[in-house]
Amino acid sequence: MPTTTHQRTALVTGASRGIGRAIALELARGGHRLVLHEHEPGSGAETDALLRAAHSEPRWIHGDLARPVGAGDTDEPGGLGDLAGLEIDVLVHNASAFAPYGRVEDGAREADAEVLGVALTAGIGLARAVTPGMRARGFGRLVFIGSAAGRLGAAGQVAYATAKAGLLGLTRSLAVELGRAGITCNLVEPGLIDTERTRAALSGAQFQALAASTPVGRAGNPEELARLVAFLASDDAGYVTGAAIPADGGLGLGVVPRNQEPPC
Repeated sequence: MPTTTHQRTALVTGASRGIGRAIALELARGGHRLVLHEHEPGSGAETDALLRAAHSEPRWIHGDLARPVGAGDTDEPGGLGDLAGLEIDVLVHNASAFAPYGRVEDGAREADAEVLGVALTAGIGLARAVTPGMRARGFGRLVFIGSAAGRLGAAGQVAYATAKAGLLGLTRSLAVELGRAGITCNLVEPGLIDTERTRAALSGAQFQALAASTPVGRAGNPEELARLVAFLASDDAGYVTGAAIPADGGLGLGVVPRNQEPPC
């Protein structure tokens, strides 16, 4: 297995809470130096306190990932200008946005642009920013956080499902383009994950019904996703690239019988 004495640096977007926070904590436990993105200054204060209690000293950048990626502006999405001179070895693009829930004909172009910009366009721009250094060092890990909605569809959230589906094309294209440079690129597709954001978006009954519809019969937790991401960021995952890995408890695989255990 390849080894290195270089302390690797991981950039995690959307790190202020939920899945992003869990990923940051897991990567810190693995010895990574952290550069963390938050949308609003100070929104990651709780995450920062948890990391510092674990003896990690993250560097925070903030910005609106929905803004188009341009050329050299220091106010680029996510503070891309702040990445100049940093050696980013691992990119985990976790940030996402939602348009107001509703029918496709009632949606607004501006809302669509924000959702696509945060998840997909920013993913391309971030990869463009970090891959030159990865090429130079002969090592890189790109991990995009998609969604089961990108594979299954999501009525009422067409832009979100479309943006997450687009990450599959991005992942596989980068895997092909960058593989010979020692850079892998993979997509993680979460299903129902128990976060503050999910609880706010669903009623208690909706949450329980969706959890019950999975073969494992429960929601996932952010730490489970974080451990998967940490593996994909490691040397051990050097032969895993271009993969779309469901982390959804089997969501969408079939009908779960009611009032009995699923058949083996």
